[in-house]
Amino acid sequence: MADFTTVTLDCNIQSTATPTFQSLTAFAQSGAPSTGVEVRWSGTATGLRSTGSASWPADIRPASTGIVTATYVFTADTTGFGFYGGAGTSADPAAWSNNSYKWAKWHWDNTGTFASSPIITAYDTSGDTTATSGLLGGSTDTSSKSYLKGNAFGSNTATMSIPAAAPTNAPVVTDGTAGALTFAGAAAWLTNYQDLRGDTDYIQHGATPTAVTAQDWYLIFALFNGPNMTPSTYVFDLALKYTWT
Repeated sequence: MADFTTVTLDCNIQSTATPTFQSLTAFAQSGAPSTGVEVRWSGTATGLRSTGSASWPADIRPASTGIVTATYVFTADTTGFGFYGGAGTSADPAAWSNNSYKWAKWHWDNTGTFASSPIITAYDTSGDTTATSGLLGGSTDTSSKSYLKGNAFGSNTATMSIPAAAPTNAPVVTDGTAGALTFAGAAAWLTNYQDLRGDTDYIQHGATPTAVTAQDWYLIFALFNGPNMTPSTYVFDLALKYTWT
């Protein structure tokens, strides 16, 4: 049986009450994403929606750890949208909030069959093997956990659900559990955010999803920075990893 035809990362550019999802269609199973198809973070929340990646402004390394507040989704190098912009396609991003609980979702179509439970993680490169960079590898700021945290709304059943409330706990910079955080019961957010670090630390769904059924798996990413982060230009892959039959 063939792999799924389309797997996309759909990013909410409006609100929780009226979500509008901008789909990154280049994440379909055709290899690496097209140039400019990206999620980007910045400490600047205005004036960047038409800024190309080569001109993306640097953030000043902070004196203390905190969440990078502004998140953008780009469908082309100079075509960007603000996550939770409120006014959809015409708005800059709102400050990151744990209450923005329809932040994004992985979507897959009805053409494939999972052979195991999928995972959510991040990798240094498209080779999808390790995560050891100064951002995903962490530092003393993070107790050696990844600066990138994630939460997802899942369960131990094969059917995905839509969240109706925010995660119980907002992320903290030292969040992270070695190996997989897996859903053990009825549909819910993970109690604490997981650090996303390749195949070392990741989120795993509690069951193999229903075969040949289109579904959405809701999630939130939160990126931290801190005074012990190594100055660099960081590029990494956000990943939904799975096997299929």
